[in-house]
Amino acid sequence: MPIVSVTTWPTDNDEQCRELMEELTATVHRITGAPLDKITVYVREVPRERWSEGGVLGSNPEFAKLSRRTG
Repeated sequence: MPIVSVTTWPTDNDEQCRELMEELTATVHRITGAPLDKITVYVREVPRERWSEGGVLGSNPEFAKLSRRTG
């Protein structure tokens, strides 16, 4: 029974989230042959204040720039 977990920032776009889960389910089914009713996909939303990359909080206004530091 495949289980797919997606972790992302919160979103208000339920349609986009639904489409993502449907597409992931279809892809797992196509590649593994697992029955559709045995594939679980869930989305975990983590608030930006509880997410960091490169030591920069996701809530930092300069997150996109600062979190992609190479040095």
